[in-house]
Amino acid sequence: MRRPGRENLGTQKGGVNAGYSLRASALLNAFWVPLAFQEAALLAIAVPARLLELAPKSYTSALATIASLSAVVSMIAPPIAGAISDRLRRKRGGMRKSIIVSGAVIDLIFLLLATRATTTLQFGTYFVLSILGAMIATAAYQALLPDLVPRQSWGAVSGIRGAATLLGTVIGLAIAATVNPNATLLATACFVAVGTASVYGIRANPAIVREEERRAQVRDWHDFIVAFLARLFVGFGLSLLMTFALYFFHDVLHVADPQAGTGLVAGASLAGAITSTIVLGRLSDRFSRKWVVASCGVPMALAACGFALVPNMHAIYAFALLFGLGYGGVFSSAWALAIDSIPQLRDVARDLGIWGLASNIPGIVAPIIGGWILARFGTTTFAYQLLFFGSGLSFATGSVVVLAIRGPQKLAARSQEFSLASPSSALGGKEL
Repeated sequence: MRRPGRENLGTQKGGVNAGYSLRASALLNAFWVPLAFQEAALLAIAVPARLLELAPKSYTSALATIASLSAVVSMIAPPIAGAISDRLRRKRGGMRKSIIVSGAVIDLIFLLLATRATTTLQFGTYFVLSILGAMIATAAYQALLPDLVPRQSWGAVSGIRGAATLLGTVIGLAIAATVNPNATLLATACFVAVGTASVYGIRANPAIVREEERRAQVRDWHDFIVAFLARLFVGFGLSLLMTFALYFFHDVLHVADPQAGTGLVAGASLAGAITSTIVLGRLSDRFSRKWVVASCGVPMALAACGFALVPNMHAIYAFALLFGLGYGGVFSSAWALAIDSIPQLRDVARDLGIWGLASNIPGIVAPIIGGWILARFGTTTFAYQLLFFGSGLSFATGSVVVLAIRGPQKLAARSQEFSLASPSSALGGKEL
């Protein structure tokens, strides 16, 4: 039996282009590469490494403070910037480009200033402000997918988004693990500049969607709340696991070069993620997304517990690969499920910003809890085991919670009716 809307995968005269080509998908998702580069290279490696230089006696507390402040900014900025983006788009049309570029410019300026910082306060301030710019850009950028892509292709295009995110993560970790922190900051700025230029190549879908369709009530708030809670648990596990990873290599495994060690293990994880992200994204277009997403938490939970039980380099690579198989689904099927759950598509940027709080709130809480555990028990194996077991429990809980979603199958029956294309032609074609 064909899925609703499958017969419209070709371009129809005067109708919606229900398909979305690989080339268009790649261009639409290109800016995720520098955004992921920044997130992976800086907070995971470059910032902790720079703090070892600036605050050699208090690097754990300094990192916890900066990570938490960054998470506060990441929590507040996207819903506000997203709401502004939605309002301007409804009022003036366009594709949100001016907001994306404005945020990217702010990010770029403070990344460059961070390379000149000589104190922990200066460095932390510039880094947090660069995060502000990145979040403004992200809030508008992430709404382009539901703006331009037909609903029945959301999973597949989200898989390309996942691949772009993972590619940026791999490159970011590789560079951060091999050069000094300031060089990593400069490389991040270069990637952001190139990624910003790629946004201008994105073109609007030529189809027109009537205003009443864009305002249609697609769902109630139940699925959105459940998706939010599931993401909250997964985000807490990720923050608890990743924030102090470099210090685990430094304090427990006693790796001579913790930057390189963190980068190599992360690379093994991403090898698994790249394998799974596109496949899981496509599968989530054909099967119930909630079951695909729930399955992603199982290997992540097992791997986190493995890190705790077998803290040696040989086993860590195998656990990292296992972790990556589930991690790839977070960037594909979980993202498509979040868009599925948006109550009103007319407010998609705002609501995706709200959904992003589920990742950012743990980014505030987890470093504080992790920092307290390390302060209470010292930088011992037992302390890091507590962190990793807590992370595994969070992943498992998120997998259970997501099953309470009522199911994308109800929504699939209306996929053709509410397929979102750009309204720029109907609203005057002004560019935002």
